[in-house]
Amino acid sequence: MNLNDIRKLGPLYRALNGLRRVGSRLFMRACHALVGVKPRRVFFSSFKGRDFSDSPARICEQLHALRPDIEIVWQLRRPGDAPDYVRAVPPRSLSALLAISTARCLVDNFNRPQYMLKFPGQLYVQTWHGDRGFKKMLFDMEDGQFFPDGEQMDLGVSGSDFGTKNYRTAFRYDGEVMQLGMPRNDALLAKDPAAIADIRKRLGVAAGEKLLLYAPTFRNELKGGEQPAGFDIGRALDALEASTGSRWVCLTRAHSQNRRVSGAADGRVRDVSQWPETAELLLAADMLISDYSSTAGDYILLDRPVILYQADMDRFIGSDRHMYFDLRDCPYARAESEEQLYALLGDIDALIPNCAKVRAFYGVTETGHSAGAVARWIAERLD
Repeated sequence: MNLNDIRKLGPLYRALNGLRRVGSRLFMRACHALVGVKPRRVFFSSFKGRDFSDSPARICEQLHALRPDIEIVWQLRRPGDAPDYVRAVPPRSLSALLAISTARCLVDNFNRPQYMLKFPGQLYVQTWHGDRGFKKMLFDMEDGQFFPDGEQMDLGVSGSDFGTKNYRTAFRYDGEVMQLGMPRNDALLAKDPAAIADIRKRLGVAAGEKLLLYAPTFRNELKGGEQPAGFDIGRALDALEASTGSRWVCLTRAHSQNRRVSGAADGRVRDVSQWPETAELLLAADMLISDYSSTAGDYILLDRPVILYQADMDRFIGSDRHMYFDLRDCPYARAESEEQLYALLGDIDALIPNCAKVRAFYGVTETGHSAGAVARWIAERLD
Protein backbone atom coordinates (compact mmCIF):
# COMPACT_ATOMS: atom_id res chain seq x y z
CA MET A 1 0.00 0.00 0.00
CA ASN A 2 1.49 3.35 -1.06
CA LEU A 3 0.88 6.85 0.29
CA ASN A 4 -1.89 7.61 -2.22
CA ASP A 5 -3.73 4.44 -1.17
CA ILE A 6 -3.44 5.47 2.49
CA ARG A 7 -4.78 8.94 1.72
CA LYS A 8 -7.88 7.36 0.19
CA LEU A 9 -8.71 5.94 3.60
CA GLY A 10 -9.80 9.44 4.65
CA PRO A 11 -10.38 9.55 8.43
CA LEU A 12 -7.75 6.87 9.08
CA TYR A 13 -5.17 8.83 7.10
CA ARG A 14 -6.00 11.99 9.02
CA ALA A 15 -5.72 10.14 12.31
CA LEU A 16 -2.35 8.62 11.39
CA ASN A 17 -1.12 11.99 10.17
CA GLY A 18 -2.23 13.58 13.44
CA LEU A 19 -0.34 10.98 15.45
CA ARG A 20 2.75 11.57 13.36
CA ARG A 21 2.49 15.32 13.92
CA VAL A 22 2.21 14.92 17.70
CA GLY A 23 4.99 12.35 17.84
CA SER A 24 7.33 14.47 15.70
CA ARG A 25 6.83 17.51 17.88
CA LEU A 26 7.45 15.52 21.06
CA PHE A 27 10.64 14.10 19.56
CA MET A 28 11.85 17.54 18.44
CA ARG A 29 11.22 19.03 21.89
CA ALA A 30 13.11 16.16 23.51
CA CYS A 31 16.07 16.57 21.13
CA HIS A 32 16.26 20.28 21.77
CA ALA A 33 15.97 19.86 25.54
CA LEU A 34 18.77 17.28 25.63
CA VAL A 35 21.17 18.76 23.04
CA GLY A 36 20.26 22.43 22.74
CA VAL A 37 21.37 24.51 19.74
CA LYS A 38 24.68 23.59 18.13
CA PRO A 39 26.20 27.02 17.37
CA ARG A 40 28.05 25.86 14.24
CA ARG A 41 25.48 23.48 12.75
CA VAL A 42 23.54 24.51 9.62
CA PHE A 43 20.77 22.33 8.20
CA PHE A 44 19.83 22.46 4.51
CA SER A 45 16.95 21.05 2.51
CA SER A 46 15.95 21.39 -1.14
CA PHE A 47 12.57 20.18 -2.42
CA LYS A 48 11.94 18.20 0.77
CA GLY A 49 15.24 16.35 0.51
CA ARG A 50 14.96 15.36 -3.13
CA ASP A 51 18.54 16.30 -4.04
CA PHE A 52 21.50 18.63 -3.46
CA SER A 53 20.21 21.43 -5.66
CA ASP A 54 18.66 24.82 -6.21
CA SER A 55 19.34 27.92 -4.13
CA PRO A 56 20.17 26.03 -0.91
CA ALA A 57 23.00 24.20 -2.69
CA ARG A 58 24.52 27.43 -3.98
CA ILE A 59 24.34 29.00 -0.52
CA CYS A 60 25.85 25.85 1.00
CA GLU A 61 28.84 25.98 -1.37
CA GLN A 62 29.50 29.62 -0.56
CA LEU A 63 29.07 29.07 3.17
CA HIS A 64 31.55 26.20 3.21
CA ALA A 65 34.07 28.37 1.37
CA LEU A 66 33.62 31.11 3.99
CA ARG A 67 33.49 28.85 7.03
CA PRO A 68 34.98 25.39 6.41
CA ASP A 69 34.89 24.85 10.18
CA ILE A 70 31.10 24.62 10.46
CA GLU A 71 29.00 21.45 10.44
CA ILE A 72 26.70 21.23 7.42
CA VAL A 73 23.82 18.73 7.45
CA TRP A 74 21.52 18.00 4.49
CA GLN A 75 18.45 15.82 4.28
CA LEU A 76 18.91 13.83 1.07
CA ARG A 77 17.33 10.81 -0.57
CA ARG A 78 20.67 9.96 -2.18
CA PRO A 79 23.52 10.76 0.26
CA GLY A 80 26.11 10.26 -2.48
CA ASP A 81 24.88 13.42 -4.23
CA ALA A 82 26.35 15.62 -1.50
CA PRO A 83 29.90 17.03 -1.40
CA ASP A 84 32.27 15.30 1.00
CA TYR A 85 32.02 18.12 3.55
CA VAL A 86 28.28 17.49 4.01
CA ARG A 87 26.72 15.05 6.47
CA ALA A 88 23.60 13.61 4.84
CA VAL A 89 20.55 12.28 6.71
CA PRO A 90 17.43 10.62 5.25
CA PRO A 91 14.45 12.96 4.70
CA ARG A 92 11.67 12.80 7.30
CA SER A 93 13.79 10.57 9.52
CA LEU A 94 14.53 10.83 13.23
CA SER A 95 18.08 11.82 12.27
CA ALA A 96 16.70 14.70 10.21
CA LEU A 97 14.42 15.84 13.05
CA LEU A 98 17.36 15.71 15.46
CA ALA A 99 19.45 17.91 13.16
CA ILE A 100 16.56 20.31 12.54
CA SER A 101 15.89 20.64 16.27
CA THR A 102 19.49 21.44 17.14
CA ALA A 103 20.85 23.46 14.18
CA ARG A 104 21.73 27.10 14.63
CA CYS A 105 20.44 27.88 11.13
CA LEU A 106 17.91 26.18 8.83
CA VAL A 107 17.88 26.84 5.06
CA ASP A 108 15.00 25.61 2.90
CA ASN A 109 13.36 26.26 -0.46
CA PHE A 110 10.00 24.68 0.41
CA ASN A 111 7.35 25.44 3.00
CA ARG A 112 7.74 23.53 6.26
CA PRO A 113 5.33 20.79 7.38
CA GLN A 114 2.80 21.99 9.95
CA TYR A 115 4.41 20.00 12.73
CA MET A 116 7.81 21.67 12.38
CA LEU A 117 8.96 23.68 15.39
CA LYS A 118 11.55 26.42 15.67
CA PHE A 119 13.33 26.89 19.01
CA PRO A 120 14.94 29.93 20.67
CA GLY A 121 18.42 30.54 19.31
CA GLN A 122 17.61 29.14 15.87
CA LEU A 123 17.53 31.02 12.55
CA TYR A 124 15.40 30.12 9.53
CA VAL A 125 16.28 31.25 5.98
CA GLN A 126 13.66 30.71 3.28
CA THR A 127 14.75 30.95 -0.38
CA TRP A 128 11.57 29.53 -1.98
CA HIS A 129 11.81 27.81 -5.36
CA GLY A 130 10.14 30.29 -7.70
CA ASP A 131 10.54 34.04 -7.35
CA ARG A 132 8.49 35.06 -10.37
CA GLY A 133 5.73 32.51 -10.67
CA PHE A 134 2.17 32.65 -11.90
CA LYS A 135 0.34 30.33 -9.52
CA LYS A 136 -0.91 31.49 -6.15
CA MET A 137 0.64 29.71 -3.19
CA LEU A 138 0.29 29.10 0.55
CA PHE A 139 -2.01 31.63 2.25
CA ASP A 140 -2.76 33.34 -1.06
CA MET A 141 -4.12 30.01 -2.29
CA GLU A 142 -5.61 28.47 0.87
CA ASP A 143 -6.49 31.09 3.43
CA GLY A 144 -7.97 28.53 5.82
CA GLN A 145 -4.82 26.41 6.07
CA PHE A 146 -1.92 26.87 8.49
CA PHE A 147 1.60 27.45 7.19
CA PRO A 148 4.22 27.98 9.93
CA ASP A 149 6.95 29.58 7.79
CA GLY A 150 5.96 33.24 8.11
CA GLU A 151 6.01 33.09 11.90
CA GLN A 152 9.36 31.29 11.99
CA MET A 153 11.42 33.00 9.26
CA ASP A 154 14.34 35.31 9.97
CA LEU A 155 15.26 35.99 6.34
CA GLY A 156 13.53 35.72 3.00
CA VAL A 157 15.53 35.62 -0.23
CA SER A 158 14.05 37.34 -3.27
CA GLY A 159 15.00 38.46 -6.76
CA SER A 160 12.21 40.93 -7.54
CA ASP A 161 9.61 43.27 -6.13
CA PHE A 162 7.06 40.59 -7.04
CA GLY A 163 8.91 37.93 -5.04
CA THR A 164 9.17 40.15 -1.98
CA LYS A 165 5.46 40.95 -2.15
CA ASN A 166 4.70 37.23 -2.15
CA TYR A 167 6.57 36.81 1.13
CA ARG A 168 4.30 39.45 2.64
CA THR A 169 1.02 37.92 1.45
CA ALA A 170 1.61 34.21 0.77
CA PHE A 171 3.85 33.66 3.82
CA ARG A 172 2.41 36.50 5.93
CA TYR A 173 5.99 37.40 6.76
CA ASP A 174 6.91 40.96 7.68
CA GLY A 175 10.62 40.52 8.46
CA GLU A 176 13.86 41.01 6.53
CA VAL A 177 14.00 40.14 2.83
CA MET A 178 17.32 40.12 0.99
CA GLN A 179 16.27 41.18 -2.52
CA LEU A 180 19.55 40.53 -4.35
CA GLY A 181 18.37 37.59 -6.43
CA MET A 182 17.72 33.88 -6.31
CA PRO A 183 21.04 32.15 -5.50
CA ARG A 184 20.32 29.50 -8.12
CA ASN A 185 20.21 32.26 -10.74
CA ASP A 186 23.71 33.64 -10.09
CA ALA A 187 25.02 31.37 -12.84
CA LEU A 188 22.42 32.71 -15.29
CA LEU A 189 23.74 36.23 -14.76
CA ALA A 190 27.35 35.09 -15.13
CA LYS A 191 26.71 33.24 -18.44
CA ASP A 192 30.15 31.61 -18.21
CA PRO A 193 30.95 30.16 -21.69
CA ALA A 194 33.09 27.40 -20.17
CA ALA A 195 30.25 26.38 -17.83
CA ILE A 196 27.77 26.37 -20.71
CA ALA A 197 30.09 24.22 -22.83
CA ASP A 198 30.56 21.77 -19.97
CA ILE A 199 26.81 21.41 -19.37
CA ARG A 200 26.12 20.87 -23.07
CA LYS A 201 28.86 18.24 -23.19
CA ARG A 202 27.37 16.39 -20.22
CA LEU A 203 23.96 16.59 -21.87
CA GLY A 204 25.37 15.08 -25.06
CA VAL A 205 24.53 18.07 -27.26
CA ALA A 206 26.67 18.08 -30.39
CA ALA A 207 28.60 21.13 -31.54
CA GLY A 208 26.43 23.36 -33.68
CA GLU A 209 23.12 21.94 -32.37
CA LYS A 210 20.56 24.36 -31.00
CA LEU A 211 18.80 23.35 -27.82
CA LEU A 212 15.10 23.76 -27.04
CA LEU A 213 14.06 23.11 -23.44
CA TYR A 214 10.42 22.19 -22.80
CA ALA A 215 9.61 22.45 -19.08
CA PRO A 216 5.90 22.38 -18.18
CA THR A 217 4.48 22.48 -14.66
CA PHE A 218 2.34 19.72 -13.14
CA ARG A 219 -1.43 19.19 -13.28
CA ASN A 220 -3.17 17.94 -10.16
CA GLU A 221 -4.76 14.97 -11.93
CA LEU A 222 -1.39 13.82 -13.29
CA LYS A 223 0.69 13.85 -10.11
CA GLY A 224 3.07 10.91 -10.04
CA GLY A 225 2.40 9.98 -13.67
CA GLU A 226 3.47 10.96 -17.13
CA GLN A 227 2.73 14.42 -18.45
CA PRO A 228 1.54 14.78 -22.07
CA ALA A 229 3.53 17.23 -24.16
CA GLY A 230 0.41 19.01 -25.38
CA PHE A 231 1.90 19.74 -28.81
CA ASP A 232 3.91 17.98 -31.52
CA ILE A 233 7.51 18.52 -30.42
CA GLY A 234 8.85 17.13 -33.67
CA ARG A 235 6.83 19.66 -35.66
CA ALA A 236 8.06 22.43 -33.36
CA LEU A 237 11.66 21.40 -34.03
CA ASP A 238 10.95 21.35 -37.78
CA ALA A 239 9.61 24.90 -37.53
CA LEU A 240 12.70 26.04 -35.67
CA GLU A 241 15.03 24.41 -38.17
CA ALA A 242 13.17 25.96 -41.08
CA SER A 243 13.28 29.45 -39.57
CA THR A 244 16.88 29.40 -38.27
CA GLY A 245 18.72 27.08 -40.65
CA SER A 246 20.23 25.18 -37.70
CA ARG A 247 19.68 21.69 -36.33
CA TRP A 248 17.60 21.64 -33.15
CA VAL A 249 17.11 19.05 -30.41
CA CYS A 250 14.67 19.21 -27.51
CA LEU A 251 15.15 18.40 -23.84
CA THR A 252 11.94 17.64 -21.96
CA ARG A 253 11.89 18.41 -18.25
CA ALA A 254 8.86 17.16 -16.33
CA HIS A 255 7.91 18.78 -13.04
CA SER A 256 9.21 17.00 -9.95
CA GLN A 257 5.68 15.72 -9.27
CA ASN A 258 5.67 13.87 -12.62
CA ARG A 259 7.92 11.10 -13.91
CA ARG A 260 8.46 12.33 -17.46
CA VAL A 261 6.89 14.12 -20.44
CA SER A 262 5.14 11.62 -22.69
CA GLY A 263 4.28 11.75 -26.38
CA ALA A 264 7.79 12.71 -27.47
CA ALA A 265 8.71 9.89 -29.87
CA ASP A 266 10.89 12.02 -32.14
CA GLY A 267 14.54 10.90 -32.07
CA ARG A 268 15.60 14.51 -31.50
CA VAL A 269 13.85 14.59 -28.11
CA ARG A 270 15.58 13.60 -24.86
CA ASP A 271 14.14 13.34 -21.37
CA VAL A 272 16.08 15.18 -18.64
CA SER A 273 13.47 15.01 -15.89
CA GLN A 274 16.00 13.49 -13.48
CA TRP A 275 18.68 16.13 -14.11
CA PRO A 276 19.26 17.64 -10.64
CA GLU A 277 19.77 21.30 -11.58
CA THR A 278 17.14 23.10 -13.63
CA ALA A 279 19.39 26.18 -13.72
CA GLU A 280 21.99 24.20 -15.69
CA LEU A 281 19.38 23.26 -18.27
CA LEU A 282 18.26 26.87 -18.58
CA LEU A 283 21.84 28.03 -18.99
CA ALA A 284 22.50 25.53 -21.77
CA ALA A 285 19.22 26.04 -23.67
CA ASP A 286 18.90 28.36 -26.65
CA MET A 287 15.14 28.63 -26.16
CA LEU A 288 12.49 27.72 -23.59
CA ILE A 289 8.88 26.64 -23.96
CA SER A 290 6.99 26.38 -20.68
CA ASP A 291 3.42 26.95 -19.56
CA TYR A 292 2.82 28.08 -15.96
CA SER A 293 6.23 27.30 -14.48
CA SER A 294 8.40 29.87 -12.69
CA THR A 295 11.34 28.61 -14.76
CA ALA A 296 10.17 31.15 -17.34
CA GLY A 297 10.77 33.90 -14.78
CA ASP A 298 14.37 32.72 -14.43
CA TYR A 299 15.00 32.24 -18.13
CA ILE A 300 14.21 35.86 -19.00
CA LEU A 301 17.51 36.79 -17.29
CA LEU A 302 19.33 35.29 -20.29
CA ASP A 303 17.67 37.43 -22.99
CA ARG A 304 16.82 34.37 -25.04
CA PRO A 305 13.49 33.41 -26.67
CA VAL A 306 10.78 32.04 -24.37
CA ILE A 307 7.18 31.08 -25.15
CA LEU A 308 4.39 30.16 -22.76
CA TYR A 309 2.25 27.44 -24.36
CA GLN A 310 -1.09 27.63 -22.52
CA ALA A 311 -3.62 25.76 -24.62
CA ASP A 312 -5.42 24.52 -21.48
CA MET A 313 -5.38 27.82 -19.59
CA ASP A 314 -9.09 28.07 -18.76
CA ARG A 315 -9.21 24.48 -17.53
CA PHE A 316 -5.95 24.79 -15.61
CA ILE A 317 -7.06 27.92 -13.78
CA GLY A 318 -10.46 26.42 -13.08
CA SER A 319 -9.30 23.06 -11.73
CA ASP A 320 -5.69 23.45 -10.57
CA ARG A 321 -4.50 26.85 -9.43
CA HIS A 322 -5.55 30.48 -9.38
CA MET A 323 -3.14 33.01 -10.85
CA TYR A 324 -1.59 36.16 -9.43
CA PHE A 325 -2.47 38.14 -12.55
CA ASP A 326 -4.32 37.82 -15.87
CA LEU A 327 -1.94 35.84 -18.06
CA ARG A 328 -3.33 37.44 -21.21
CA ASP A 329 -2.10 40.83 -19.96
CA CYS A 330 1.51 39.88 -19.16
CA PRO A 331 4.36 40.68 -21.60
CA TYR A 332 5.42 37.08 -22.25
CA ALA A 333 5.02 35.68 -25.77
CA ARG A 334 2.10 33.26 -25.43
CA ALA A 335 0.32 30.66 -27.52
CA GLU A 336 -3.07 29.15 -26.77
CA SER A 337 -3.09 26.77 -29.75
CA GLU A 338 -0.57 24.69 -31.63
CA GLU A 339 -0.91 26.87 -34.71
CA GLN A 340 -0.12 29.99 -32.66
CA LEU A 341 2.91 28.20 -31.22
CA TYR A 342 4.31 27.18 -34.61
CA ALA A 343 3.74 30.71 -35.92
CA LEU A 344 5.82 32.18 -33.08
CA LEU A 345 8.58 29.69 -33.82
CA GLY A 346 8.86 31.22 -37.30
CA ASP A 347 10.72 34.26 -35.93
CA ILE A 348 12.18 33.59 -32.51
CA ASP A 349 14.55 36.57 -32.60
CA ALA A 350 11.47 38.79 -32.38
CA LEU A 351 10.73 37.26 -28.96
CA ILE A 352 13.96 38.37 -27.31
CA PRO A 353 12.89 41.97 -26.48
CA ASN A 354 10.06 40.52 -24.39
CA CYS A 355 12.61 39.49 -21.76
CA ALA A 356 13.31 43.09 -20.74
CA LYS A 357 9.58 43.79 -20.63
CA VAL A 358 9.01 40.79 -18.36
CA ARG A 359 11.83 41.89 -16.05
CA ALA A 360 10.23 45.31 -15.75
CA PHE A 361 6.81 43.69 -15.17
CA TYR A 362 8.13 41.78 -12.13
CA GLY A 363 10.53 44.46 -10.90
CA VAL A 364 13.54 42.14 -11.19
CA THR A 365 16.52 42.95 -8.93
CA GLU A 366 18.84 40.00 -9.61
CA THR A 367 22.52 40.86 -9.07
CA GLY A 368 24.34 37.57 -9.70
CA HIS A 369 25.83 37.68 -6.19
CA SER A 370 22.96 36.43 -4.06
CA ALA A 371 24.45 33.13 -2.85
CA GLY A 372 27.51 34.81 -1.39
CA ALA A 373 25.42 37.51 0.29
CA VAL A 374 23.15 34.97 1.99
CA ALA A 375 26.15 32.86 3.03
CA ARG A 376 27.76 35.91 4.65
CA TRP A 377 24.49 36.70 6.46
CA ILE A 378 24.53 33.20 7.95
CA ALA A 379 28.25 33.11 8.70
CA GLU A 380 28.08 36.38 10.65
CA ARG A 381 25.52 34.79 12.98
CA LEU A 382 27.46 31.61 13.76
CA ASP A 383 30.01 31.25 16.53
